[in-house]
Parts: sequence; structure tokens; C-alpha cells
Amino acid sequence: MTITHLTSRGPRRTLVAMLVAIVALLSLSAPPGWAQESSPQSASSSRGGSASNSDEAPTGGPASDESDSNAESINQPPGSGSANSGEGIAIDVTGGGQRTLISMAVPDTREPGGDTEGIAPRVQEIIRRDMALSGFFEVLPPDSFFFDPSEGGVDTSAIDFKNWFNVGAQGLIKSSVQVEGDEVKLDLRLYKVDQGERVDLDWNGGSVARGNYEQKVHAFVNAVLKHYTGEEGIFGTRIAYVKRDDSGLKQIYISQLDGSNRVQVTNNNSINLLPSWGPNGELYYTSYRHHNPDLWVYQNGEQDKLSSQNGQNTGADHCGGKIALTMARGGANADIYLIDPESGEIQERLTDNWAIDTSPSWSPDCSKIAFVSGRSGSPQIYVMDADGSNKKRLTYEGTYNTSPDWSPEGDEIAFTARDKYNRFDIFTVTLDRTLTRLTQDQGNNEEPDFSPDGRYVIFSSDRGGQGERLWIMTADGEIQKPLIPDESGFSAPVWNVSQ
Repeated sequence: MTITHLTSRGPRRTLVAMLVAIVALLSLSAPPGWAQESSPQSASSSRGGSASNSDEAPTGGPASDESDSNAESINQPPGSGSANSGEGIAIDVTGGGQRTLISMAVPDTREPGGDTEGIAPRVQEIIRRDMALSGFFEVLPPDSFFFDPSEGGVDTSAIDFKNWFNVGAQGLIKSSVQVEGDEVKLDLRLYKVDQGERVDLDWNGGSVARGNYEQKVHAFVNAVLKHYTGEEGIFGTRIAYVKRDDSGLKQIYISQLDGSNRVQVTNNNSINLLPSWGPNGELYYTSYRHHNPDLWVYQNGEQDKLSSQNGQNTGADHCGGKIALTMARGGANADIYLIDPESGEIQERLTDNWAIDTSPSWSPDCSKIAFVSGRSGSPQIYVMDADGSNKKRLTYEGTYNTSPDWSPEGDEIAFTARDKYNRFDIFTVTLDRTLTRLTQDQGNNEEPDFSPDGRYVIFSSDRGGQGERLWIMTADGEIQKPLIPDESGFSAPVWNVSQ
């Protein structure tokens, strides 16, 4: 196995063990030595449930990687050591080269037509925050300007580029806002300071409806990112997540990436888990509202029950007109199935093993599925073809590896692992088993999910002693920042890939 070390980063565990509520409801039988997690109230979320909570091979089942009845034996790579060493992953994030950030000045947004009812401050807030979260820019603090940045307008002839050069700015964003009734007129411009000229962006300003101006500002930042990196940004996209309400119950929410425009999807006296997006903006999730972990779908304000097999219906992942789902039908062992996204009818059973198989995640081309299995004696990351054949174990380091999420490029899988200090951190693994650690020494970091462009990962973290919050990091782990810094109680964030 090849191990890659990257630059110093910062630090998602997952509901990787079966919830006690599921066990009670399903009356799951398990081989001796198969441990279950404590309770659904204290568990974190992961796609599907648990593969095992034991560091040793259960005594009642095979200790090898022999797969389902239709699968071949999966051999351990030479030199990888014991499959169940009893220790967590012992890979460190080590020093290395760091990226160079582009210094960007973003002075306050001008209001040439008078008071804009708080819109101008919101515009400058969006620009500064998006730029800082992008991982490509250092936004210069306004108090570092030794001159009055409000002097002069947004036109090239009105800007003293020498002053901006002297404060260290490489780029300059000038903005102005005017409000006329229900319309907001935006004038946002990017300048190259050293050349003293405006950049022609793939973005047009002008008037937009009051309710749409924030999205228009996000689109401007995305255009700035495209100018510097060749790819548009992801700002203005939506995410879904679980958040504890005031009574401590887990509810599903949708919001913009920065937490704004939040919509509450569920509002019931039950537990709601594991949101997952479909290709047309529909949102799948598991809810106990009818006293069984059923699969629900939410779209256009409507909610419908999609799969309600007696037993577990969790961890849905949609691709190519099929949903991969963890099911434990009628108290049977948890395995992975394919169901029809319209009717919920079972199309195919993909795994059939004595151990728990859970947390399916499709490859971007829908040809393979990553999943978690306890068939080696502890939860590990596996991949299989879309028809359930050619199962292959990917992780051999550590004894608790869960919550896989496939990158949009298809070249790596992010997952949560327990390290040798019993903390949870985020790693990636390639199909040739190269491991890379992205977080370390900053609390527990869990449930990674790639952005639609593959350049970022969102995750939950309890670092800083402020409870579980949502974080974003660049895909190499180098830049890590809180998404919604003033709130906690978050878990299981997922990015809408259909926007």
C-alpha cells in the first residue's frame, strides 16, 4: 500500500455502527462478538448504518475477506499486515509545500443612490466570505488600508492603483449597489492592480429582482474564480444536513453553502438521518416517524415514503436511474440493494454476506459502488461493480473505516477513519489503495462529501470545543474553514450535485 503525506492541515466520524433503535426494531441477530452502537440519540450519521463496532473478527463468521456467495475471495495485499491489528490508522499529516494565495482587496460596497436597506453590506459580506472560503485568496482586512477606500468610484479612472499596490493587493474588487423598488442594480468589477486595468469576466451586472441578488453576487465570485483558476466556483450551491432541534431531535435542513436561506425539510417528533441528493434536486432521507427506519423523498415541498420494508431502509445513493440502499428486511442482516427511484421496488440484491454491508456510494459513471463491510472483522471500505460482482477491499490500515464518498473525478474515495488515538479523521483512498490523510489533531472530523467540482470537501467537526459544526476544506486538506461558525449540532452534510 502506498501512503501519501501532504501539507499541514487541520482536522467526521459517522453513524457507522448500527443504531440501537434499528437493532430493537429489526431484532437483528449478529454473530457472537459483534458489537452494536450505544443509541441513536448519541450516534453520528453515516450512509446506511454500521458494519461493525468490533476490532476483532466475530467468532461466529469467517475471519477472511471471503465475499458473498457470488463473489470471489479477496486477498490481502502483501506486506499490509494483519487485517485486524486492533489499532487505528497510524498515518500522519506531515509538512510540505503550501499553496500561494492571491491577495485580494474588497473595500466596502458603495451606495451611490442612497441607503440600500442593508443590501450593500450583505453584498460585501458575500464577496469577502466566498473569496476567503475558496482557498485561493487572502482577503486583506479593511483596517490594513492606510487611505480612505471610499474615495473614488468603481471606474478605472477613479482608482488610485498605487495605493492598492502599496497595501499588497494583487486583485481589487470594487462594488456598488442601488435599490429601485423591488430591483437591485449591481455593479461589481475585478481589477488587476499591477496592470491598473479591469478584468473582462464571464459575468454581467445590471438589475435583478431583490430576491435574486445574493445568487447574482455568488455568480460574480464564481466568475472571478474562473478567471484565476480556469474553473467556475461552487458558491451559491445548496447543501443538505442533519441538525439537532431545540428538543435534541435530528431534523433535515437545506440551505445555501453559507447557511443562508435555510429550509427545514422535516419537523416531527422523531429521528431523521442520512440526507442524499437525487439528480433533479430531490432529497432522500431516512426517518423513524412511523416507527421504522423508512426511506423518504422530498421534492418541491412534498414528502413521500419511498421504501418501507419492515426493517432498515437507509443510506440511499442515486445514480443512473437506480438507488443503492442499505436494507435489513424483516430482521435479516443488513445488505445493499438496488431499488427503483419511482416505485421503491427492489430491483436487485448486491450483497449477501453474514456481515453487515452498508453505506453505498456510487462512482460518478455509475459503474461501481463503494461500501462499508464488516466481513473482515471490522468495518472497512470496499468497492464492487454495479451488479454486485468483483468485490475488492480498499482499506487495510486501521480497524474502523466508514462513510465513503466518491470524488466527482472517480479517482479517489473520501472516508472517515478512527486513528490510533481513537479520534476520527478524514482520509482518501485511491483504487490502488493509496491513502492520504486530510485532517489531524483537531477533534473528531467526520462524514466527508465532495463538492460538485471535486475541489472541496464538506464535513462535520467538533474541533474547538464548540460542538459539531460544518466545515469546508480544499480537497487536498490544506485550507480548512468553518461554514456556519456560530451554530452547532450539525452532521451528515451533503452537496447538491444537480445544480
